[in-house]
Order: sequence, then C-alpha cells, then structure tokens
Amino acid sequence: MMCDGLGVVMDSIQLTDGNNSAFAKHLIERLERVGIFVHSTNGLHIVCWEGGQSVDCDLLIRPSTVTRDYLSSSQCEIVIHDLYVPGGSNGWGPNDIDDYLDWLANPSGKSPSGESRYWVHIRDVVDMIVQLITCLPNGRIDVCGRRCWTNEEMGAELDMLYSRTMAAQNQSFQLENLKNHQPSIEYVGVSERPDLAPLHSALQLVDDYGWRPRVPFRIGLMECIAHRLT
Repeated sequence: MMCDGLGVVMDSIQLTDGNNSAFAKHLIERLERVGIFVHSTNGLHIVCWEGGQSVDCDLLIRPSTVTRDYLSSSQCEIVIHDLYVPGGSNGWGPNDIDDYLDWLANPSGKSPSGESRYWVHIRDVVDMIVQLITCLPNGRIDVCGRRCWTNEEMGAELDMLYSRTMAAQNQSFQLENLKNHQPSIEYVGVSERPDLAPLHSALQLVDDYGWRPRVPFRIGLMECIAHRLT
C-alpha cells in the first residue's frame, strides 16, 4: 500500500531546535544526506522539543519524558521512548547504558539497576522520520523498539562486549572471549510497550514494510562502547 499520490518530494524544511540537542544534530545530518535543506523559512516546519515554550508547527518531536502541556498545535507529534545514542542521548533517552558503561570502567559495588526498555537506536529513528515526512500523518505517533530488554539482559550484553573490546586492546584474548554468547529472551515482568500500530500503519503508506528497526541491539551497544573509548 503506497501513499496514493499524497506523498511529497521534500527539498527544504524549517527545523527549530532551541537547545541545539544531540537528537536534532543527528536528524539534520540525516536530512542533509538525502538533499533536504533544513534552514528554510518555508516548507514543512519541524520542532525538536525538550520542554519550555513552543510554537505551532507541522511536526513536533519530543522525548517521552517531557510532558506536553502547552497550547501550541501540530499536525503530527512524534513521541520517542527508550532512545539510545552512541555518544550520549543528552536528555532524549534513558541513561541506563551510559551508567552501566561508567560502572564497567570503574566496577565498584553492585552493577547499576534499571527498568526494562524497548531500546531504539538513533539511526533507526531519524531514518524513520525521513520516510514519514513524505506522507505526514495526523495525530500522535509513539516510537520505540519492538523487543523488550530487561536491565539484566542489557548488562549481560555490555559485560560481554566490553570484555571482548578490552581483551582486543590488551591483546589478551581467551577462549571465553571467543564464545558465541546468545542473548537470553525474558518475557516475564516486562513493561508494557507503547502502541506502535499508528507508526507501523503510517510507514506502510510510504514503503509497505512499516516499522522495522534495522540496527541490532548488539551492534548499537558496540557503537556505544566505541564512542566511550575514543
């Protein structure tokens, strides 16, 4: 199912981001890679909102931790849950991964605790937005990953990847570092996932496939470790 002629070819947008956020930087970079000029005074108006005063716009994007209680209006509102950004989400997602990496670098006491998350990589989110603006839906669109990761599962993945990375740096590989660790799947006591049906349906109007995050969590965690060590 395609967009039935309603899709538009976008060559310029107006993007507002009062705080010069990490999220907006990634979005701008992605838009410019497909030839969309982001500093226009015309065209689609996108606001990356972290709270405070806002303005009317076509598309408002915000983290789920920021409550919308203002009077400005938008055609579409994208609410992002459980975002992670290699290099730091800076208020656009939970700090669980960064906190665990801090602990791995200086393992004092118990490992950090945290909630179950539907982690989604920044690259999947900005790729989705580039698709969505060609056929912008109405109303609220919630975004998160499809699979729930408990804090223990996330920690086990980081433990394994961090130990491999340090073994490679120190040239101290052992048999344990080379084992193919498969992440366990735990369905008991997971948190309720935001409703992804509106997102999936909106994306199906563009390319038939709907919402299919492409960055494997393990790859994303490796990127987080690489950013931390550089």
